[in-house]
Amino acid sequence: MKNVIRTPETHPLTWRLRDDKQPVWLDEYRSKNGYEGARKALTGLSPDEIVSQVKDAGLKGRGGAGFSTGLKWSLMPKDESMNIRYLLCNADEMEPGTYKDRLLMEQLPHLLVEGMLISAFALKAYRGYIFLRGEYIEAAVHLRRAIAEATEAGLLGKNIMGTGFDFELFVHTGAGRYICGEETALINSLEGRRANPRSKPPFPATSGVWGKPTCVNNVETLCNVPAILANGVEWYQNISKSKDAGTKLMGFSGRVKNPGLWELPFGTTAREILEDYAGGMRDGLKFKA
Repeated sequence: MKNVIRTPETHPLTWRLRDDKQPVWLDEYRSKNGYEGARKALTGLSPDEIVSQVKDAGLKGRGGAGFSTGLKWSLMPKDESMNIRYLLCNADEMEPGTYKDRLLMEQLPHLLVEGMLISAFALKAYRGYIFLRGEYIEAAVHLRRAIAEATEAGLLGKNIMGTGFDFELFVHTGAGRYICGEETALINSLEGRRANPRSKPPFPATSGVWGKPTCVNNVETLCNVPAILANGVEWYQNISKSKDAGTKLMGFSGRVKNPGLWELPFGTTAREILEDYAGGMRDGLKFKA
């Protein structure tokens, strides 16, 4: 099995993880270049420039659909009079055997907070919600503490970094319905309605939470944003081994010798993950396609 050495250049999502698996709080996060992407974005770029950078970087949704994140952001209305907008983080992770978002929220809560801050600025959204799977109790505690730390430090709330931008962030725990992974069902649940998917159109970018323009992104998607803003488009594209930019959290569970979760560049094959990282099948077992 490969010995993984996480560095900022190769593992933008996970290089800050602690060996003892304890959460990285604000002081430590900032000592490891945390909120640098947010500083560059809020103080040096316009919302449209941020959207363009994310689009040019090739970031795609990490929730399953793989839709261009920058393109999704660009679908939000340009009309400045529509000044009530929402950013939703889909953290209702309920696919069987999946726990990638849980790791990020429990151990790197400020990475998600920073990603949402930058994204909200780009979208001109003044309020954000993390719609969290109800069973993720530890993640809820850690996210709420991270939000409190960021608010006290002036990284959330009013006039963030002296830019005049206001953004509030809240954690909302779900009630355990699998369908809430679908964005319009999630919106209905957040509003206190039955969690049924809505007919489209209208799409959330036009009429989402309480009828206002809304963007819904996955946890891992949002966590990619700070590194793009901190390090640049070309750097992000060059991490990958394929035409798809960046890295992906890959998990293996079941009857393998070394079940786990790894951040790997796009282009890594399933065989490589199984044999080089998961250690292959357990003794006496064979892989079946």
